[in-house]
Amino acid sequence: MQLLKRLVMISLPLAFRIPFVFKTALFLYDCTKNTEVKLSKHSRWLANLSDNLFNTFQELREFTGKIRAIKNGFHIINRLYDWQNTIPPFLVCFKGYEKGKTLEKSFILKQRTGKPLSGEDEKQLFFFLSNYPNYTFNILLSWNNPDKGFLTRKERIFRCIEREKGRLLEIGCSAAPWLEDFVHNEDISSYIGSDISLFAIRTGTFLHDNRKSKFLQCHAEKLPFKNGSFGIIVASEVMEHLKNPEALCKEAFRILRENGVFVVSVPMHVVDQHNITDALDFGDYTHNPFFPNFQQLKEMFLKTNFVIEDIMIDPYYIFKLRKVI
Repeated sequence: MQLLKRLVMISLPLAFRIPFVFKTALFLYDCTKNTEVKLSKHSRWLANLSDNLFNTFQELREFTGKIRAIKNGFHIINRLYDWQNTIPPFLVCFKGYEKGKTLEKSFILKQRTGKPLSGEDEKQLFFFLSNYPNYTFNILLSWNNPDKGFLTRKERIFRCIEREKGRLLEIGCSAAPWLEDFVHNEDISSYIGSDISLFAIRTGTFLHDNRKSKFLQCHAEKLPFKNGSFGIIVASEVMEHLKNPEALCKEAFRILRENGVFVVSVPMHVVDQHNITDALDFGDYTHNPFFPNFQQLKEMFLKTNFVIEDIMIDPYYIFKLRKVI
């Protein structure tokens, strides 16, 4: 039995070349052994799997496809999860993914009621983003296969921070796809990436080994930094997820030093939505369907004492804002 365990663990780096059904068979074999001793958490999951076998295997196929499509996907999973007996981290992660799918469906149904999320719903959303890989995997997929819009957004944001100096804070950094580009800019003395998702920033930490950078889990509406801490703040595709986007603007103004720059990007389809139905039918279920329109956004920036230096459009609204006292 010990020899079998060793062979399994040695062969796991080749797991992606093995059909997903065989990987699942390894997992079920371990669960079967556990039931002889006690009803472990793995055997309970086995019972749930047998109750809904078809849907579980469909999700496993989808999950496998996403991992395969992500550069170094298996390496990321291997680093993020500890070994549990002979169970591959791949399948430990899948259990989290499966639970995340259930929560996703519940959030979508709540958003479609046309009512703002309650305080309890917001807590559940935070729990989902922090503990489950679903959302982060989608971000990693877009990073590995960037479309024209992604590349345009990146090019314009970097244009906004040319010749700006000091510490840089990226709010809602996820796994920090642009970190290396930021830190290779000699004008940027250091990089801090913040995100509400613990899973995302743990992934970013493993992907990037750079002495000029570090990561921190926090909420964008309440940032744990001292006044005047940064020369540059970037919030790309973050504001539309917030219940109170004005709170982020106030926090950004507070922690920027005088003459610092705040760069914000928001998808045009979110800003230009005509009604609640349009917002729910097109986009991300974590978006705020009551997000301000273009005029309201500009008024919000001015209200929080920023000077609007530049606005770029299509397919994102990108605002370059300056703190001038």
